[in-house]
Amino acid sequence: MKYLDFFGKRLSQISLGCDHYGKTISEKTALEQLDIYFQQGGTLLDTAHIYGQDKAGGPSTSEMVLGKWLHANNLYRKLTVASKGCHPYKEDMNHSRINEKDMMLDISQSLDHLKTDCLDIWFFHRDNPLMGADEIIDLASLLIDKKLVKHLGVSNWKTDRIEAANIWAKEHGRAPFEISEIQWSLAHCTPQTWGDDTLVCMTEEERTWYEKQNMPVMCFAPQAKGLFSKLLAGKEETLSTTAKRRFLTPRNLALAPKVQALCQRLQVSPAAVAMAYLTSQKNPTIAIAGSSRIEQITETLGGADLTLTEEDLLFLQS
Repeated sequence: MKYLDFFGKRLSQISLGCDHYGKTISEKTALEQLDIYFQQGGTLLDTAHIYGQDKAGGPSTSEMVLGKWLHANNLYRKLTVASKGCHPYKEDMNHSRINEKDMMLDISQSLDHLKTDCLDIWFFHRDNPLMGADEIIDLASLLIDKKLVKHLGVSNWKTDRIEAANIWAKEHGRAPFEISEIQWSLAHCTPQTWGDDTLVCMTEEERTWYEKQNMPVMCFAPQAKGLFSKLLAGKEETLSTTAKRRFLTPRNLALAPKVQALCQRLQVSPAAVAMAYLTSQKNPTIAIAGSSRIEQITETLGGADLTLTEEDLLFLQS
C-alpha cells in the first residue's frame, strides 16, 4: 500500500468506497470488506450522508454500517473517515441544499450514524454555482468553529470555484477547502455520458490546476466499472448497460491495447494499471475502490504498491 501525508494523517492511496453498504451490499459483506481493507493496510474510508438513503432525509445505511464497525473495533484513531453532505435530494438534483439548516442537519445525522463527535474530512457533495464561493466558505466555517469537522473538502466542484473559495478563505482567515473528490479514471468520461449534469469529471485543464496547487484529489469510479478488465478478458458483453453508456466509447476502446501492453510488460492486472494510473500522478491522488464482490476488493488491494513511471503515464495518455 502507498500512502500520502494529509496534515499529519497517513492516508492510503487506495480508499475504500462504502456506497451501497447496508443496501445492495449486505452488512455481512460490507463488514468482511472492511476487515480485509484494514488488514491490508488501508486507512481511508469514503462515505456520504446520502449513501443508502431510502427516502429524502432518511438515514445513511453506509454511515451506519461504518459506525457499527468502527465502534466495535475501536478504530477511530487508526482510520480516517471522509463523509459528504448537502447533496441534493435525488428527486430534484438541481435543487441545492447548501444552506445552514440542511448542512447542520446532515452533519448531525452523519455524526450520529458514525458514532463520533467530529469528522476527519467533510465534503460539500455538490456545488451551488448560484451562490458565491465566499458565502459557502463562510457557511462551512461554522463546522470548523463548532469542532464538528477537522478538514473541509468539496466533491464535484470545478477548480475555478475551489480557487475562488480558497482565495476568500485566505484573505479572511477562514478554513480553506483542502481536498477534492471528483470522477477520474484512466477511462475517459463526461457528465453527459455519465448521465448527471451536476457531476464533475477530470479534464486536462482541471488536472493541470490540481498539479499546480498540489491539491489532493479523491477519485471515484477509478476502474470505470471494470471496463479494461472485462475488455481484455474478452467479456465486453458482461459490462452493465450503465458501464457501456458511460465508458464504452471509441476513445476508451483505443486505450485497451495500451493497457494490455503495459499489463504484459509489468506482469500485473488491468485493475492494477487503472489504479496505479491515478496513484502515480504528480499531485496527491487517492483512488476510491468499491465493489459488491469481496474478491474484487482483494484483487485491487493486491496491486496497491504499483507505481507507474512518467514514461508509462505518457504511453497511456498519448
